[in-house]
Amino acid sequence: MARPLKHGVDYFPWDVDSLRDMKVRKILRANGASSIAVLICLLGNIYGDEGYYMLWDEDARFLIADDVGVKESYVQAVVEKATQVGFFDSEIFSGLKILTSRGIQKRYQNITGKRKENELRKDIDLINGVSGVNNPVMDADNYTSTGISGVDNPQSKVKESKVNKNKTDSQAGVRVHENARLLWQNVWGFPNAIATQDLEEWIGNFGDDLVCWVIKYAARKDVKAKGADRYLAKVFDGYTERKIKTVDQAEAESRKHEETARANYTGPQRYGKPERVDKEPDWLKPGYQEPKHEVTPEQRAKLAEQLEQLNKLGEKN
Repeated sequence: MARPLKHGVDYFPWDVDSLRDMKVRKILRANGASSIAVLICLLGNIYGDEGYYMLWDEDARFLIADDVGVKESYVQAVVEKATQVGFFDSEIFSGLKILTSRGIQKRYQNITGKRKENELRKDIDLINGVSGVNNPVMDADNYTSTGISGVDNPQSKVKESKVNKNKTDSQAGVRVHENARLLWQNVWGFPNAIATQDLEEWIGNFGDDLVCWVIKYAARKDVKAKGADRYLAKVFDGYTERKIKTVDQAEAESRKHEETARANYTGPQRYGKPERVDKEPDWLKPGYQEPKHEVTPEQRAKLAEQLEQLNKLGEKN
């Protein structure tokens, strides 16, 4: 009798700084500390059963709630927040009620690289672009696995053909796609585990070209390596809300933002006492003529009376 084919894996990676991941922090802020236990339980079921995905239904929700010791409604809230922030793929979840992500699938294929059968379901394959998103296959040399060693990467077989294709495209004058991973390394050095995971998600959702454009934009803004991941996360969150998917759309958005900023610019603000402004007197202006004042009879009589009084005072002294 043939040995049954194993789908799941015996372990999965959990980075030591996972709690600093932007997606995890958003889930933690929205749902509290127990959400971490729910996420770990979900990942355990995903990697342990099918290896890279999990069907989400009432039974699954009950089992997770029972394992963690929380209410089913709480588990459902964590799952919905996780799909909203991109921890799980939102399109596959809304369409097929399946929990998976490009990062989960990538790690699964690296863990099971020596298996004869480790292909993904074509209807949920995020690595090869099932959703139509520009999602190129990654070179083995450019992918940093998370806590996994001694695993053969089957995708390294396409490396030589990809290099030859890039050379041909460059010679033919076709625009060659930049590599966002290499560009990140050139600008900020090697990314940590959290930044690597975020970078893979952005490349999967937006494509290499747009991610490279945002990295260059951040470099022009003098964003430092320490804040690069947070800066790009904020940018791509905004792109998701405004449905920006191409470099042309991003450039148009950037020009619009800069034009609005210039229109609203009122010059540098001054603080403290207001600056004194001296008004030039009329008699300093060229061609000034002193105004003539006519004396009325009443004024003449009053002046004469005052002079007479002054004369009398002088005589007494």
